[in-house]
Amino acid sequence: MRTRNELYQAALRTVSARRQRAKAAAQDARAQAEAAVPELRAAEDALRACGVRCALAGARGAGRAEAAAALAEARQKRDALLAASGRSPQALEPKFTCPLCQDTGVAQGKTCQCVRREMQRLRREEIEAMSSLSVTRFDTMKLDYYPNTRDPQTGRSVRQYMAELLADLQDYAAAFDLDSENLMLTGNAGLGKTHAALAVAGAALDKGYDVIYISSPDFFSRVETLHFGSDPAGEKDALLETVTGADLLILDDLGTEFNSSFVISTLYSLLNDRLGRRRPTILTTNITDGALLEKLYTEKVASRISAFVPYRFLGDDIRLKKAMEE
Repeated sequence: MRTRNELYQAALRTVSARRQRAKAAAQDARAQAEAAVPELRAAEDALRACGVRCALAGARGAGRAEAAAALAEARQKRDALLAASGRSPQALEPKFTCPLCQDTGVAQGKTCQCVRREMQRLRREEIEAMSSLSVTRFDTMKLDYYPNTRDPQTGRSVRQYMAELLADLQDYAAAFDLDSENLMLTGNAGLGKTHAALAVAGAALDKGYDVIYISSPDFFSRVETLHFGSDPAGEKDALLETVTGADLLILDDLGTEFNSSFVISTLYSLLNDRLGRRRPTILTTNITDGALLEKLYTEKVASRISAFVPYRFLGDDIRLKKAMEE
């Protein structure tokens, strides 16, 4: 995954490339127009000369009216030549993607919104590549996949229970900010935990928050490899800082990683640091037994996770149902 600065630099490169393409296209259009209208280049030169004289007259405070009239006449002649060839003056100007910053990435001395949107797009693309799922919305989660039968533990219809659970998570996503609570989505495999977490991620990204998604086995394996192997570029520290400092962290499939004292220590530090920074975290796990969670990760880790709001997913494996439909 990329750090926020790496994401910013990548977004700037994308915006800069748009500007270069727009300018190149305008140059091609101008070359084609000059080839079709031989008088156009002289008319453009005259227009530029009049523009300079008008600017100088404005600075001196004398002869401004005459200079402005000459500039208007030169522009009219140039526009008439273009019109005769079926072109407009705008056809020779760059067509920038962002009219606010003209694809420079800076508007009114600040990072332009187009750069932030590109950062969101790149992060969304990264999350989808890492999770193999789309960053989607809650309205794509079909309640029909949850059985309309009574759950013995809750005494309620599974479908009705899940409808209320998903509605709560949708409200959480709609109101998401840095003060949002930490969530723990539990339940058997294939019940939509990751899907729901990514729907929250989509809402957070749309609000401009930076979201990091990590798969527990992939993440801890990578950190452990870097820690005990060669890491001359300091990738491990950059990775941990990126994950720790994210506005929203989604730690998916906790409990499927290869467990070790190093993993437990890293998990504890990660959770502890994020709680200290007051950065929301969403955990997903198939572990539904609190005693097993404590046994796997020690009492210290379990005490940190106990601060998370639990959401227990019920039902049957949705992935199997979808496979049977194909």
